[in-house]
Amino acid sequence: MIAYSITFGLIFGFFSKKIINWIKIEDFILSNKNFIIEGLSVSISLWSFYNLELIVAIPFSLFIISLFAISYVDFKTFQIPLIFIIICLFSVTANILLKNIYLSAAFFGIFIGAFIPLFILGIMWFITKRQGMGFGDIQLGFVIGAMLGPMRMAITLFFASLLSLLAWVAVSIFKGFKRDRAMPMAPFYTVATIFVYMGSFYYPDFFYLLTMQ
Repeated sequence: MIAYSITFGLIFGFFSKKIINWIKIEDFILSNKNFIIEGLSVSISLWSFYNLELIVAIPFSLFIISLFAISYVDFKTFQIPLIFIIICLFSVTANILLKNIYLSAAFFGIFIGAFIPLFILGIMWFITKRQGMGFGDIQLGFVIGAMLGPMRMAITLFFASLLSLLAWVAVSIFKGFKRDRAMPMAPFYTVATIFVYMGSFYYPDFFYLLTMQ
């Protein structure tokens, strides 16, 4: 199983890097000597294949590997590649067809992850005439919400926002405070998604209590 997970991570990490270099957003490319994507991909694949059933581990690993690629590009260019969003959608669809995710849970997760932030974005623009989030972030919330479901997506959204705020404060301390300083959201979404998903795996009773009326 270890050999399969390492091979899976290396293959899809490698192809993710190739896709990044192929789309070449703002001329950003990854060096062939840069193995960060592959390393992260192998790490999440090892955890997934070791802890989850195979029909869950494969789409989940592919989903997170795509988030790694999105995060790297967003960190460097402040843009989210649509092709990786499509791969995430493919992973979510596979999970629904395999009955790893209930369609109703995916729908309500999308509502929490995409429609609520979009509504807040509209209000912020109406009041301040400034766009606080990009539409790529809304797409990202859409696919993560579909993967995690409503409760885990709500917690993910909270932690991602908290992490971005802490990062903004830390950067501002060293580089000076600028109210309009932009922060790439994808890395924080990715960290929060992994944290919440693993948390729900190791502490399912806690997450069950959160869903009780």
